Amino acid sequence: MRCIWIASALAAVTATAPDGRGGGDPVPEEEREENAKRIPCPFLAGLYSEGILKPDEFGRVNSQHLKEAMVEVGSTVPNAVFPSFGTVRFKEEDIHQTERHWDYGLVPSGFLDQIGLPEDLSNLWLNIMTMNVPDKCVDAAGHAEVPSKFPCNANPQHVQHGYSTTIRDPRYDSEDPTREKRFKDWIEPTLVVNKSLSDEKVMTFDGFVALLARVTVEGDLSGEWSLKPNLEYEGSNLQHYHPHVQPPNAYALYHWTAWLAWVGLWEAYGYPYPDNSGAKFMTESDLRRFMLEGKLPKNWKKKTFTLKDVGYTMIALEGHDIPGGDLYARALKERFPLSSLLPGAASEWRYMSNYAATERSLGFFEDNIVNPMPKANRAVVV
Repeated sequence: MRCIWIASALAAVTATAPDGRGGGDPVPEEEREENAKRIPCPFLAGLYSEGILKPDEFGRVNSQHLKEAMVEVGSTVPNAVFPSFGTVRFKEEDIHQTERHWDYGLVPSGFLDQIGLPEDLSNLWLNIMTMNVPDKCVDAAGHAEVPSKFPCNANPQHVQHGYSTTIRDPRYDSEDPTREKRFKDWIEPTLVVNKSLSDEKVMTFDGFVALLARVTVEGDLSGEWSLKPNLEYEGSNLQHYHPHVQPPNAYALYHWTAWLAWVGLWEAYGYPYPDNSGAKFMTESDLRRFMLEGKLPKNWKKKTFTLKDVGYTMIALEGHDIPGGDLYARALKERFPLSSLLPGAASEWRYMSNYAATERSLGFFEDNIVNPMPKANRAVVV
C-alpha cells in the first residue's frame, strides 16, 4: 500500500496537465456527428463529440488518450485508471483486436504512469468506432457483419456491458432511425416532474434504480459478462469467456460494467439537490443529449468526480431490488471502504486498489479468452 501513497505524492511533481490529445486530427462537425452514432457508450461519444477524445484514422485511442480525456472533464486520475488501463488492452499492430494484453496490472499501470517512468504505457489501444455487435469480423479478409470505413473488431463483446439498453445499438436504427422510440421506451418511464429540482422532467435516484433493475432483466446481453435471459448462467457469454467465474460470483460480476458506466455518468453529470442532502438527479435534456446525440450536456462545466463517490453509490444500490445486484454491492461493501488507519491518505488511489481487490476476489482476472480472426469460410456481400 505504501507504493500507492508514494505515487500520489510524486504525481504532483511529475504528472503533466491533461490536454485531451489523441492519435488523430479533429474531423468536420458533420462527420463527427455521424461517427458519434457508432459509439455505444454515451460518455465516450460525448468526449468524442466535444473534440476532447481524438481517435486515429482507424478509430482508435490509447490508454493515455482516454485517461487524459476523462481527467479533462473532471475525473480524478484513479477514477480514470480502470476504464483507461482496464479496457484499452490491444497492441497497436493488432488492428482487429484479436489478442487482449494484461502486461500491467491496473494499479501498477496507474502508478507507473503517474510517476513518469519510461515504461511505454501508451502502446495499448482500443477502437471506439467498432464497439457494436455489427462491427464483428466475419471472415479472414477483415469484413464486418455490417461493413464500414473502420476495421472490423474480432471481439466487440469485450467492450459491451453485461447488460445494456438498446438506445444506442445500431441494430435497431433501421426501424427507429432517430432512436426516439427507444428513448421513450427506456428512459421516459423513469422521469418525473419535480419543480423543486427543475422546470423539466428529471430522473431521481428512484428512477435511476428502476432503470438499472429493468435493464438487468430486459436489456441486450451481448457482452463478455452477460448472462442469458432470466439471469441464467449455463450457456451464457459469461460462462464461455470467464469459465473460472462460477455462481454466485458470476451473478455479481454480471453487474460490474453496467454499474460502473451508469453510476459514473450519474456521479459526473448528476445535479445536487438544493437542500444539500447529497442526493442527485439528471435532467431529461441532458439524458437526451447523451443517449440520442452522443453529446455532453449543453454548457457543461468541468467538475470533479471521484472513484469514492462512484464506489459508494454502487454500494448504495443494495436493497433496491436489482436482480442479483445485492451480491455485487455487498462484495464492494466488504472491500471498497478505506481502513480506519490514515483514512484520508492517498484516498483515491487506495479506493482504486480496493476496487481492483473486489474485482479480483470475484475472479475478474482469472480468464482472458478472446476470439481469433475467423477463417475465410463465409461469403460476405460488400
